[in-house]
Amino acid sequence: MPISAIAQIPYYAATVGDGKLYGYTSLKVRPGINHQETYTTFQYGLGDHFATGLDLYTGPATATVPEASASGSAAVSSVSASGVLVRYGLPLSKWFNIGAEVTSSFNLNDSFKFSYLTSALYLNGAITKDSRLFWCTNTWWIVNRDAPPTYSNYEYLGYTINIKNGRAITPMIGAIHSWRFDQDASLAAGAYYTFKNWNLYLWGNDLQKHHPRVVVGIDFAY
Repeated sequence: MPISAIAQIPYYAATVGDGKLYGYTSLKVRPGINHQETYTTFQYGLGDHFATGLDLYTGPATATVPEASASGSAAVSSVSASGVLVRYGLPLSKWFNIGAEVTSSFNLNDSFKFSYLTSALYLNGAITKDSRLFWCTNTWWIVNRDAPPTYSNYEYLGYTINIKNGRAITPMIGAIHSWRFDQDASLAAGAYYTFKNWNLYLWGNDLQKHHPRVVVGIDFAY
């Protein structure tokens, strides 16, 4: 039951912070076809650089889902998986920061059996002295129980437009591709609106295709 990591919002290196709670939820659709996904995560900071949490993914079964599970049950038309994650972030400077996350996910449709392991590397930093223009990359390595591993990466450029009262709009543009460059890259773009401790996201990828994926999400940190 391989799960695609792409079309999530970009992740940055920093964790939520000591004693703070981070939450994010999103809905992903492909207009014109029956293809809906959801993703939700809650993470709690254990120190300034370490966090742990849980996540939940739901979506359609892909063509690579095996015809039957190890128990012999019939293939399902949808996927539900819950994961346990650990995350570490190290802010080296405003120009370069590094973070990593590992998530072990379990199939809620098959007796909570192990399904896939996601490893991620998060890099980001400023391009200009005021940090308004910045770069961000996320690298994903997913080891699946019943399918070959997947490797993907995306790179973004972003620019923060400050608004009064501490609010801001941050548009970003970039591309998503496999490590091997063995298929077309996916054009991706989006923006998020920041107010107080909340962000609202409108994102998308496969923008050059007939049915691009559109993501609407919200997160908070307290």
